[in-house]
Amino acid sequence: MARSTATLHVTNGDGALYLLKKAGILGTHLAWRDALNDGPVPAGLSLEETSSVRANYLAQRGFANPIRLIHDFQRRDAQLRGAADFEEIVLWFEHDLFDQLQMLQVLTALEEMDLEPGRVAVVQTDHYLASMTVDEILPLLPKRRTATAAIYRSARRSWERFTSPDPAELYAAAGEDAIGLPFLRAALQRLCEEYPWTRDGLSRTQRHALYAVAQGPAREDELFARAQAREEAFFLGKRAFSKVLEDLRTGTGALIEDEEGTLVPTALGRRVIAGDADWLDEHPIDRWIGGVHLVAERVTRWDEDSARFL
Repeated sequence: MARSTATLHVTNGDGALYLLKKAGILGTHLAWRDALNDGPVPAGLSLEETSSVRANYLAQRGFANPIRLIHDFQRRDAQLRGAADFEEIVLWFEHDLFDQLQMLQVLTALEEMDLEPGRVAVVQTDHYLASMTVDEILPLLPKRRTATAAIYRSARRSWERFTSPDPAELYAAAGEDAIGLPFLRAALQRLCEEYPWTRDGLSRTQRHALYAVAQGPAREDELFARAQAREEAFFLGKRAFSKVLEDLRTGTGALIEDEEGTLVPTALGRRVIAGDADWLDEHPIDRWIGGVHLVAERVTRWDEDSARFL
């Protein structure tokens, strides 16, 4: 098949995709659309096998119809697998956790295709692409950096550590600089904080949500804004935040409840905020972070004082 002279642009979602098109950056545009920080990403799977696991998880979480999810993942993966048909592949990703994990997955998949050197380039920025103007995003393209063998090695090693069933692998990755990936270390450090903390059994995201509710009555949009204001590099979408609130208000040991149409902390929620209770004593954990499955019988916790796993 003849190679297209067009470029394949891969980025984090529809907002960035829209801006690339609006800026007149020509080519085929592909949105990755998967929050890999949430749910299972087991080790040793192909891109397509990982997508099957992800589609099943996201369907169970109620993000979309399972058939639609499977179709969307298959179409996305097929577009990336066709990268050899393009003259150049440009990856556009931000500094936050959401983007950095996506970039690792895409780079790892592209490395497997054994493309000619120089075919893949990366744009990384500490500004949110979807919030940029056309005048701001256009200068980023000439500054793109070729994905070298060293960058591919960094991405693969970090992806393997992220998907490992051993949390010590993630901790090791979060303590090292990755060649060519300047924002990855901070992003992986933030992922470590998604483990239940020794202080109260909550992840950092869950704590932000609980504290946002405790600040006083507000619509969900305002709760989301309050929680995001506590992040150095926000990575959570509004739908994902809604799921966090749902987790805190359902099942045993609910920390928030609806009171006359407004979310408020429960008695247990107030005790957790005060440091007098541990949520995991009342709410058995069953959660995936990358390749690690946290269950009640086997819980790794994050100690914020020593910044390490216990």
